[in-house]
Amino acid sequence: MSIHSEKQLVAVKDSQLMRKMLAYVKPHWKMVALCICMAFLIVVTDLARPYIIKVAIDDHINGLNRPMVSVPSGQADTLERYGDPFVVGDRAYVRLQPGERPGELPAGVEAAQIVEKQGNSFLVRGGWLPEQTQTPDLVTETNGRLTAVAGDVRLPAELMPDSLVDEFHQRDYTGLLVLGGLFLGAVVIGSVLNYLQTNFLQYTGQHIIFRIRQQLFEHLSRMSSTYFDRNPVGRLVVRVTQDTESLNQLYSQVVVNLVKDLIVLIGILGIMFSLNLKLTLLMLVVMPLLFGMTFWYRMVVREAQRTMRLLLARLNSFLAENLSGIRITQMFIREQKQWEQFDDLNTQHYKAGMRGTVINSVFQPAIGFLGNLAIALLIWYGGASVLEGTITFGIVYAFTHYVRQFFNPLMSLAEKYNQIQTAMVGAERIFDMLGEQPTIVDAEQPKSLPAHGPRGEIVFDHVWFAYNDEEWVLRDVSFRIEPGQTIAFVGATGAGKSSIIQLINRFYDIQKGSIKLDGVDIRDIPLEELRRTVSIVQQDVFLFTGDIASNIRLNEASITDEQVKEAARMVNMTPFIEKQPLGFATPLGERGVNLSLGQRQLLSFARAIVFRPDILILDEATSNIDTETELIVQSALKTISKDRTTLIVAHRLSTIQHADQIIVMHKGKVREIGNHYQLLAQKGYYHRLFELQYKDQRQMQNAR
Repeated sequence: MSIHSEKQLVAVKDSQLMRKMLAYVKPHWKMVALCICMAFLIVVTDLARPYIIKVAIDDHINGLNRPMVSVPSGQADTLERYGDPFVVGDRAYVRLQPGERPGELPAGVEAAQIVEKQGNSFLVRGGWLPEQTQTPDLVTETNGRLTAVAGDVRLPAELMPDSLVDEFHQRDYTGLLVLGGLFLGAVVIGSVLNYLQTNFLQYTGQHIIFRIRQQLFEHLSRMSSTYFDRNPVGRLVVRVTQDTESLNQLYSQVVVNLVKDLIVLIGILGIMFSLNLKLTLLMLVVMPLLFGMTFWYRMVVREAQRTMRLLLARLNSFLAENLSGIRITQMFIREQKQWEQFDDLNTQHYKAGMRGTVINSVFQPAIGFLGNLAIALLIWYGGASVLEGTITFGIVYAFTHYVRQFFNPLMSLAEKYNQIQTAMVGAERIFDMLGEQPTIVDAEQPKSLPAHGPRGEIVFDHVWFAYNDEEWVLRDVSFRIEPGQTIAFVGATGAGKSSIIQLINRFYDIQKGSIKLDGVDIRDIPLEELRRTVSIVQQDVFLFTGDIASNIRLNEASITDEQVKEAARMVNMTPFIEKQPLGFATPLGERGVNLSLGQRQLLSFARAIVFRPDILILDEATSNIDTETELIVQSALKTISKDRTTLIVAHRLSTIQHADQIIVMHKGKVREIGNHYQLLAQKGYYHRLFELQYKDQRQMQNAR
């Protein structure tokens, strides 16, 4: 399987993922609870505004013609059962609610209603006009008395002077002023609460994402080499950056806003049921269609998001790999071929993204259409009911607002659900990464190395090792290295030399046998202690962004500047550093691009030495060094290997002739052990390697 192909993730229920994600919210529960309370208050301010307008229309703008009950002003308290009395002239009045028609009125309480006809206002006493009409058919005068006639209903009426009408209007003006203030107050309070809630949620979300990224980085730093062998850098970068960022919207907006939207829906339904049952049921006719659309959307968008994230990780992996090897690409003129591969991955990612866009572009307009369908039904039925007088205009007006408010969270569901599914996919990948446990871990009962005595004894006892099952790289390897010895490993490519080095500091664990350091099995030694004891200088030197000094000490605060300078002096790097304008503070480019291969190698020598290990390992460490520099390094090696166990892996036999022992490897087995002269005398593998190298050198000299 290609390294860029991700493994199939184990299916995890959404409820399990949500529990894991919400576990990160637990330390911030007080802040989230505060934001939910704010969301409730914001909903109250949002839902209050249409209701305030409805009250303004029905009670004040169209309130003059509402049925009333009336008593003399001195008996105003008798009307409190009907509402809030107000006094106009010598009488007190209470306007009844739409549709409210009390039965038999108590003694002294009179029915009244203001009607308008032919540009005049009339006060009707002793009864109310039928609900289906706001104005009488005509007002007639008989024997000096006015009578309002509406169908079969005939009620006494009196012409109202403009001053009296103005007194009624004055109450409406005052009421409209109060309602306007309430509306403005609701807007201001809602805006302030929205501002505070947004900031609190962003703080919470960013803090949670900060913790998740830290946890991921710490987790990755503990993972074993086998994990990085099968996971390219680009994929891991996507998980630590983009997958965690996909959770940000969930924590900073979606969770609380979903609660807010739920409160909105429940609140709107409650208000609409209280205003008019028939209009509410009419609006709910479209709900089955809405549920069907939502179910379809849920099924398809999750898979689309998962595919897009997988392709994005693959695209990033390919990009990171090719940018790292851009010089090889240019050297072999492979730009077009690499572009074709990138174009293929990019096209797949584009198509996956477009699929998600098309799904959203279908869902959102569909929800909008259902909302407009509900409003169309409302206009048809509600408008007819207003004309018939069974519903007030204010109720219909409020319903149009509430229907739009009801469908707004549903229309934004596409975006929210998209964010939720993106977060779910990201969470799957994040928790999959966190679920992977390092294969190289400390023993349950670790043992420290001896505190006294010579350090650096290494014993391989019948060691078998394979990177993949049963594909043995080392076969029954046994040897002993005494403290302070310099040991060299030689052999053809693939003989197992570098594998031995990887095993000593437990980058990998063996399958059979044992490796002991100072008499303790390395699997029992705490990893941190083991790796402080062993320093490795590899063939491929990795340098971090920073200056020369920080790359030598690797930000270890206990290493002083003097120790850094001493390490550089021991590997004869000081002359080069002193030529730099900033000396040890000279900044290095990415991966030390402004240093030569030899200079990078010397810096890695200094880095290994400054940590003062008991065991120093050089894995083809002199392969990138020219002959002159090699002589310098050989001189430095004599100094730094004194009283320190030193292991050298080398192809050039000239660099290891001084070794106390040379271990010859062939096809994963130890074939010969001895010093340079002993091995030559044996006329075996080492002798053959020696003859081949010097034969090649003599041929090259003769060719010159």
